[in-house]
Amino acid sequence: MPNQKYFKCCIYLLTCASARNILSALLLPVFLLSTAIVNVWAQDIRVGIVTDQTGINSDVSRDYVAGARTYFDHINSLGGIKGHKISVLVKDDEGNASNTVKLTRELIEKEKADVLFGYMGDEGLQALANDSVFKVSKITLFAPLSGVELVSGADHIYFVRPTYRAETKHIIQHFSLLGNASFAVIAINNSFGTTIASEMGAQLKARGLTLTNSSVLNADLKNIDAINRELSRLKPQVIVIAADTISTAEFLKRFRPLNKGVNIVGFSTVNHRTLIELATPDFAAGAMLTQVVPHPDANTTKLQSEHRTLMKKYRDEPPSHVTLEGFLAAKGLVRALERSGLDRSGRDLSKANIAAALAGEKRFDLEGMTLVFTPKNDRGSNYVDLTYLRKSGRLIQ
Repeated sequence: MPNQKYFKCCIYLLTCASARNILSALLLPVFLLSTAIVNVWAQDIRVGIVTDQTGINSDVSRDYVAGARTYFDHINSLGGIKGHKISVLVKDDEGNASNTVKLTRELIEKEKADVLFGYMGDEGLQALANDSVFKVSKITLFAPLSGVELVSGADHIYFVRPTYRAETKHIIQHFSLLGNASFAVIAINNSFGTTIASEMGAQLKARGLTLTNSSVLNADLKNIDAINRELSRLKPQVIVIAADTISTAEFLKRFRPLNKGVNIVGFSTVNHRTLIELATPDFAAGAMLTQVVPHPDANTTKLQSEHRTLMKKYRDEPPSHVTLEGFLAAKGLVRALERSGLDRSGRDLSKANIAAALAGEKRFDLEGMTLVFTPKNDRGSNYVDLTYLRKSGRLIQ
């Protein structure tokens, strides 16, 4: 047992200058290590996502986020962007516009997001564009999954997909060149449906083509049978349906027994796997969908093959057009962040520098698609194509 003299000696040593220096030397590495850990977390690039994870568009939103996460995970595995890892913060707005604004405010004010990414839902996007907190923050929102054309508040919002107008134009052009002259549109009763119905009417009129019927589909789908009876009577050559995946599937189930031959076209925000599962192959097969990215199964570009390889590595799910869209959008954001002046210290990780990396005229080569932004154009891509759904569930482009 140590005696009393031993303890007095220890106390004396701790009071002397040399002992204090020794103690400081011993504690310094611990302090530096703890500081380093704090700095690593502080220097993460925080990407905030608010999207519909459990509502009516959850299947599309989840695919989009899965594709984006795949590329972010890949970049993190390589050490991040100049040493900074990407931290993804996902919030579920359940497809509710008021939730979109509320959750975005949380990301900006509480969680200190550096950039926003990949929102879905036209009403939520329009509400956010007009939100005072979002405007004052000057935070960048990159690649929302929407073709809406914002009338105001579009500063710092950059799209990687074309407008609904471009998708509508492609549909009309494709079928009119094949000799079809009469079109009908079924539009779900929301901002998306209203926009498509208006575009269909204006573009058909400009081309001298006939809008045989324009119907508003209620959210509860209770008027779907009445719409189908009217379409059967009018016999349009092409039916364009502007609705979510579930509503489109229900329409196909009820209409195909009445008319198996008419062309039916949906939009790129429809998940074809969910569509064929809900409508069954007998009724879903033959439907066509617009797409805003190349086919994910093709080997045309490095982007497509890279997407498939990394999806297999990081995700236990097959690639799709929507996962490819999320993947290329994430790649575009990384390209922008690389140009933002970010250094290893993190001193230049700011909302202003991220915004500056996208302002003006910018081109981002994604090795398969090139995003081009100009002061007058916030749409990085105008790519639109059509796909045909087979009974096997495969899309032919």
